[in-house]
Amino acid sequence: MFNFTKKWQNFLLVSLSFLCFTTPSFAAERINILWQSLRLTLEVNSLEQFADEGVVNQELDFYFQTAGLDDKQKENLRKVLVSQYPIDGVQLSKFLNTPTGEILLERLGILVSLPGGRNGKYILRGALIQAALDKEKGFSLMNILGYLATDIQINLEEIQKTLDYQQRLVLATNSLTKNASELSNKKISQSNIDYTNIPDIRKQGEYGVSPVQIIKLTDQSRQRTFDLHLYQPENWQQGKIPVIIVSHGLASHPNDFSSLGKQLASYGFLVAIPQHIGSDQEQLENMLNSYSRELYDLQEFINRPLDITYVLDELERRNKQEFDNRLNLDKVGVIGHSFGGYTALSVAGATWDFENIKNYCDRQVWEANLSMLLQCQTLDLPRQDYNFRDPRVAAIAIINPVNSVIFGSQGLSKIDIPIIISAGTNDPATPPIIEQIRTFAWVKSEDKYLFVMEGQAHFLNPPEQNNQINNLINLLVDFKNVDDNLFTTYNNTKSVAFFQSYLADNNDYDIYLQPSYWQKISDENYPIYWLDKSAVSELVNTYNRFKPAAIPTLYPN
Repeated sequence: MFNFTKKWQNFLLVSLSFLCFTTPSFAAERINILWQSLRLTLEVNSLEQFADEGVVNQELDFYFQTAGLDDKQKENLRKVLVSQYPIDGVQLSKFLNTPTGEILLERLGILVSLPGGRNGKYILRGALIQAALDKEKGFSLMNILGYLATDIQINLEEIQKTLDYQQRLVLATNSLTKNASELSNKKISQSNIDYTNIPDIRKQGEYGVSPVQIIKLTDQSRQRTFDLHLYQPENWQQGKIPVIIVSHGLASHPNDFSSLGKQLASYGFLVAIPQHIGSDQEQLENMLNSYSRELYDLQEFINRPLDITYVLDELERRNKQEFDNRLNLDKVGVIGHSFGGYTALSVAGATWDFENIKNYCDRQVWEANLSMLLQCQTLDLPRQDYNFRDPRVAAIAIINPVNSVIFGSQGLSKIDIPIIISAGTNDPATPPIIEQIRTFAWVKSEDKYLFVMEGQAHFLNPPEQNNQINNLINLLVDFKNVDDNLFTTYNNTKSVAFFQSYLADNNDYDIYLQPSYWQKISDENYPIYWLDKSAVSELVNTYNRFKPAAIPTLYPN
């Protein structure tokens, strides 16, 4: 089940700490608390005494009783206040000074503002960075609040809306998981497929894999040079060779998909993985090393789909000389993860909807969806028609895609090719009930599938190689640390089955596109639910039941 940490579940407790604390130099000052037409104040000493000694004085007790906190919740609040996290202050400073970081601060500054209502983003940025740089007291909520350099205004109405959105997300995602399990089991009960003697496609295929080939490409029209990683079968099958393009996610690299490339190549596919140079791992490193102040280049929303088209054009140019005209480039597949999911949807025909983007991004309070930080930045791009459809793309597989706001129902309804959408129930970046369910409902494809994995938290691989990212994520969400090899196996197997059926037109693989197969191979701790278009109505009902009142009701187009 979806399980945001107590830091989120008790966010009301955290907000109480905002009500109570400023810098030590303002120890005798009082804080403004704005609630509808009411204006309250609270002395700082009350919270300091509570955090240091666990003592609840009369003034603080009034707020605790008003919030209805029991003893356990009070103790949770105290733990939240003093818990420390190993955040690198220099790297945090660099992130918060990126356009993406500034958007995040802008949203936080609505909740915690200056007296009179002016956005509090600048004092928040200073406090966060100073706390992270403090070697003695560390990055704790108490220390963050201690570095706020001026009086603040707490906007409880907006905080309450934020909490409501978060709680709705938790309930909706738990309900989604339950729905997926029930719908999957219902299909399984109606099936009597015998999997005893079928090939195990979790293992490498019969064609073997040649060593990866890395080609440097330059698109002169865009003055854009990037690497292309090619994975090919060691022994080519007879006839045409199907082609798959893989689009990596933000701060990722083609090497992260080497296992997928090898697996697909061993089943007869040629796999091409371009490096999206403005939104890859190198771009992240440039930002952390002060060579860039951007987490990603905003033009990547345009360049990424153009990279896919350019790679296909380049393969067509090379087909005769290097591949003996054996590549089938009239019918190709695209796989995309996260930002790569946006990329795959773009070349599959989804179009931008600026009215929808503005509608969502102009709200005072956003849905609990971290991908909004990316999607809302598209409002800074020229308002024009963005249509990157490449007619050669015949099927797509997207994993934790960033997409629902930028495309909306109108843009996603343009997609009518086979699609599989993969969702992780513990994904804070692209929450499934928001990003994947809306997409699943809105795409027009007759052959559409939803692949739900319990415990998967957006990353294809756990972010252990970047401790700062890992530490930041753990501030927001507890997730089952899905075994790297396990998810890789699931993703590789799913991709082989889907593209053999819908790209290579091999009906022998239809048997793997059944809920019963995934129940058979799933780890009991991380079950897989495989759903088809018949599940749309039930999942839409779940979405509508839990959505905030300000968000439009979801209907499939």
